[in-house]
Amino acid sequence: MTDERAVFDYAASAPWEQAITAHGGIDEINHHIRRMVDEGASKDECWERIWDHEVRQFETDPSVRTAVRDIYQTAGVDLVSVTPWVHETGTSEHLGQRRDLARWQVRFDAAEWLDKVTSPEEARRVAGSDAVGVILNTQNVGGAIDGSVDTIDILYNEGVRIFQLTYNYQNLVGTGCNDPSAGGLSAFGRDVVDRINELGGIVDVSHCGKRTTLDTIEYSDDPVAVTHASCQAVADHYRGKSDEEIEALAEADGYMGIVSLPWFIAPGEPAPTLDILLDHLEHAASILGTDRIGLGTDFFPADTRFPEELLAYYKEHIIELGFDREKVERRSIADGIGAFETYEDWPVIRSKLRERFSPPAVEGVLGENFLDYWERVV
Repeated sequence: MTDERAVFDYAASAPWEQAITAHGGIDEINHHIRRMVDEGASKDECWERIWDHEVRQFETDPSVRTAVRDIYQTAGVDLVSVTPWVHETGTSEHLGQRRDLARWQVRFDAAEWLDKVTSPEEARRVAGSDAVGVILNTQNVGGAIDGSVDTIDILYNEGVRIFQLTYNYQNLVGTGCNDPSAGGLSAFGRDVVDRINELGGIVDVSHCGKRTTLDTIEYSDDPVAVTHASCQAVADHYRGKSDEEIEALAEADGYMGIVSLPWFIAPGEPAPTLDILLDHLEHAASILGTDRIGLGTDFFPADTRFPEELLAYYKEHIIELGFDREKVERRSIADGIGAFETYEDWPVIRSKLRERFSPPAVEGVLGENFLDYWERVV
């Protein structure tokens, strides 16, 4: 944060500590959820109301803003990529993402230390300051643009810079990693990639299926990113990338961030530790090199302080999003990995990296590699 070297994480959302702080504690947030349910609210409505309340408190209460800033200071992360998302049944991804983008804009306007980062130059400035930078992403371009390539411009103008083509299922752009059709990048998808390239956005294939991933890497004029995935050679999971995909990424001068979710990187392991995260990083480095890898913890659902009242709901929600029921039900979604139990535990990752990588490589993995990649794109 005052260190000029960036620490970047693709974290998917604001950490749960942020919502817990705005509600006054974990007991209070669980009580709030129970009260809403008793009043007739569905669990997905509760989810949206929790974050609406957090935004109001963040906007109006300086002590909440200070507490949230302390979370990022403790974590030691100064650049985080977050996903505007939707949980409410019946709300389209197009509308839901726009609503969540509005929440983020309220946060940016309320806190002078929280910056919307839209370029590598801005990211490096933030890394050398006391600020926290947020790089907005979308994890499902096909759903977010609702069939209109022109909508990419709207998202870009609102600050979105990382564009994941698909989530787990098929959309008009391509095919997700758990869709049985195993299709590739569509003609419409090529138009989407062209537009993202023209704007200088990052084309992300983290959740894409193998054929869509390979098609996109080959087709895109700019290097492609896998911002948050794992290595199938280390742990066989559909959210991972095969060596063939990673090799293609290397040939195209791309970038790969490794996810920390235990149900992706260590399926079937009853008590995985951070060593498995390092195993995935080392395997990716063996193909891409240590200067093309980074971290995308995707930690949002794994926090051990995840509200108990929402655990069952969220498990069903992610199954609806295309995750395999059997694999999801093998463990609690609110499992951290080793000593990484809440977002404030992020420094344990830095410590583990030093056990296996040289000091220059550690700096790269922590954030410099991502910024170097972003500069190659724009």
